[in-house]
Amino acid sequence: MTNLLPVPVLLAIFGAAVALALPRRPGVQRVVSVLSLTGIVVVASVFMYWTHTHGSLALWLGGWPAPLGIALVVDRLSALMLLVASVVALAVLVFATGQDKDEVRRETPVSIFHPTFLLLVAGVSNAFLAGDLFNLFVGFEILLFASYVLLTLAERPTGCGRAPRT
Repeated sequence: MTNLLPVPVLLAIFGAAVALALPRRPGVQRVVSVLSLTGIVVVASVFMYWTHTHGSLALWLGGWPAPLGIALVVDRLSALMLLVASVVALAVLVFATGQDKDEVRRETPVSIFHPTFLLLVAGVSNAFLAGDLFNLFVGFEILLFASYVLLTLAERPTGCGRAPRT
């Protein structure tokens, strides 16, 4: 069961790589993104059940000793936060895939949205599963870089406080 700990992060990164490799096929990108996030929801649900019945799990990656290795830890709180975040991310992705079929997508590069969104989910998953402060920082950096790219995908400027024209 401990070997499942890196799966939420790896599923999101692998899904992002596949979606990035298919920029001219938005339908396949949608399917890959939804399947990746559904897998993350399933794994988070398994973590929630396991931590409720058996307790916390910890995994040291890379075979390095305790102060140098990458520690992934899941307890009840991190499993719950991972489950809620992945369910919300899946709902946002389903809503977003319905939106990019509209006329809105004329000016926004939709081909980069799905890989970037999956990297955001990978960063969030890494932050929730981090067992030390350095890996928590790495997770935050991944999700921040992805959020910066997602912010630049806006259709038009928001106006920074100006009232909308009527």
